[in-house]
Amino acid sequence: MSNAKTEAERIAASGRTPQEHAEIARALKTDPKGERSVTLDFENGSFDGWSVRRLPRPKSALIQSQIVRVGSKACRFEIDKGDYVSQGARAELRDWYNAPLEAETWYGFSTYLPHSFVPPEGVGVVLAQWHDQAELGDPSGKPPFAIRYLDGVLRFTGAFSEVASDDPDQRHLFHEITDIAHDVWFDFIFRIHWSKTANSRIDAYLDGKSLFRFEGPLGYRNQIKGPYFKLGVYASGEIDAPLAVYHDNYSRGASYEDVDPSVLHDGSDDPS
Repeated sequence: MSNAKTEAERIAASGRTPQEHAEIARALKTDPKGERSVTLDFENGSFDGWSVRRLPRPKSALIQSQIVRVGSKACRFEIDKGDYVSQGARAELRDWYNAPLEAETWYGFSTYLPHSFVPPEGVGVVLAQWHDQAELGDPSGKPPFAIRYLDGVLRFTGAFSEVASDDPDQRHLFHEITDIAHDVWFDFIFRIHWSKTANSRIDAYLDGKSLFRFEGPLGYRNQIKGPYFKLGVYASGEIDAPLAVYHDNYSRGASYEDVDPSVLHDGSDDPS
């Protein structure tokens, strides 16, 4: 009985329902782990290599050819009223890989906000995030690193606590871009050293130029695994109309060149 009670208490403390807990338990047993380097650029017309659990509708993520960064395809993400998945209105793809701690990982991708992307005033929208990886039954926290849009401003935020929490000990605002442009592609590259024992480091680049640097505590000391990456669109408040964004040419690797989203990584070179 004591073990069962302890398990029930852990589930309750995590903020998840027993059904959500059971789904996560099954996923941990069967999910792929991901490779050290990967290119997931949508050029093959499929979502192979991604987790699609956070797509509530067939229209939530569509591989299309009208708006692309490089190559012939990119992904259009859309959320609408009622698209509730995992505690929010979201349409996201997850990279299976948990980044290694005490090591650096490079990430690159391109993002496009169409002119129709106008969230309601005061509603924040997450475009990409590095989410903490809680152990089964433990609560998760705010994303250690996220790219957020709020009232025309693109914000790069982070969080740190000794123990994962929705109210972390430290909240970081690394950088802001005001009056963010629409109908253009943004090429993001991030070099991240994740650490649970010392300072983490972020080197951020936008369109080939340095955007910001950070060194300090990041993430949650109590967690065993490093963060995983998600790409798409997630609204933190109520929306009254569909919101769509585009992402393209996601890569993860060991160098700037490995992940540069301005070129294809299949051996060709298309900087269009």
